Amino acid sequence: MAAAPPAARSTRGARSAWHFPGSYWFPLAALYGAIVLPWSVLGQIGLLPAPAALRTGLGHAHEMLFGFALAVVAGYTLKPGTMGRSALLLLAWALARLAFVLAPASRVAFGLNGLFVAGLALLVAPTYLRASKWSNRSVALVIGALALALLAFHLAGQAGGRHSAVLVAVLLLSTLMFFMGGRILAPAVAGHVRTRRAPLVHVVQPALELAVLCLLGAAVLLAAGGIAWGMRLAGALLLAAAALALVRVLRWHAWLCHDQPDLLALLAGYLWLIAGWLLTGAALLAQRPATTALHAITAGALGTLTHTVMLRTRMFRVTGNTLHLRWAYLGALLLGLAALLRIGGQGPAPLLAASVLWSLAYLLLAGVLLWLRSARARAAKSA
Repeated sequence: MAAAPPAARSTRGARSAWHFPGSYWFPLAALYGAIVLPWSVLGQIGLLPAPAALRTGLGHAHEMLFGFALAVVAGYTLKPGTMGRSALLLLAWALARLAFVLAPASRVAFGLNGLFVAGLALLVAPTYLRASKWSNRSVALVIGALALALLAFHLAGQAGGRHSAVLVAVLLLSTLMFFMGGRILAPAVAGHVRTRRAPLVHVVQPALELAVLCLLGAAVLLAAGGIAWGMRLAGALLLAAAALALVRVLRWHAWLCHDQPDLLALLAGYLWLIAGWLLTGAALLAQRPATTALHAITAGALGTLTHTVMLRTRMFRVTGNTLHLRWAYLGALLLGLAALLRIGGQGPAPLLAASVLWSLAYLLLAGVLLWLRSARARAAKSA
C-alpha cells in the first residue's frame, strides 16, 4: 500500500491529537485547578483580590467539585471519537465557570452549570449502564447523582442546604475515586508485584469492592437526608468503608511498589481517601463540623488521584510508558504536603503555603500535559 501524502498524514495527525477527550480536557482542568482554586483560598484570607463568588468556602467548594473535578471526570470517561459532543460540553463547562464566578446566584449560572452536568451524565451514563456488572453501572449512578447534588446546591435557599449538597458531592466523588482508582491500581499493582515473583491472590476483590460501594451508597443517602441520627449512622458507615478499603490495599502488597513512582502516587491518593473517610466519619459520629475532615478527601485524595491519573493516562497514550517522565510524579508529593498544611495548619501562613504547593503541582502538570500533546501531534505528522 502506498504511503499517505504529507497533507493527509498531517490532517490525520491533527485528528489523532484531538481523538482522546483527555488530550484537551486534562490540560484545561489542570490550569483551572492551578489558578482558580488557590486564587479562591487566597481571596478568602485577604491576600489577593478575588470575585465575591470565590471569597466564600461554598464558592470554593463549588468550583473544586463541579468545575475542576468534573472536568477531570469528563476527560477520563468520555469516549474517544466524540469530539463534536465533547467540544460542546467543554463550551458549556467554560461558560458555566465564567457565569458562576461573575454571578453565582444568577439563573444563567444555574442554567449553564445544570446544562454541563446534565450533558456529562447523558454522554457518559449510557456506556456504563450497558455494563453487565452492577459495580460498573455504579459509575453512571454516581455521575447522575452528582448532577442532582449540583442542582440541590443551586436550589438550596440557605447555607445549610448548600453545605449538605457539598458533603453529598464529596462523598459521591470519593465513591467514584474508590471505584475507578481501584480499577486502575488493581491490575497495575498485580502486574508489578508478580514481576517480583511475589504471590498475589487478591487483585480486584469484587466482593469487597461491592461491599464498600454499598456502604458508601448508604452513607450518601443518609447524609442527603440531613437528619441527626442519619448523619451519625453515615459516619459509622464511612468508618466501615475505610476499614474495608484498607484491607484491600494491604492485600495488594503495596509495599512492593516502592520503585514505581506512578503506583506510589496512586496508592498515596487511595490512602488519602481512606484517611478522609476516617476523619469525616469520626466528625459525623461526634456531630462536629466535617469541613476540615473533608479536605483529606478533596485536597488529599482528589488532588493526588486526579493529578496522577491525568499524568499517567496521557503519558501512556503518548509514549507507551507510564514512567517516561518519572520526576513528574513528584507533583503527588507537593499535593500531599499541601493537604497536610490545609488540614493541620492554623492561620494564613499554612493556607498560603498550601495554595502555592497546590498551584505549583498543577502548573507543572499542565506543562507536561501540553508537552505530551504537542509531542503526540509531532509524532503523528512525521509517521
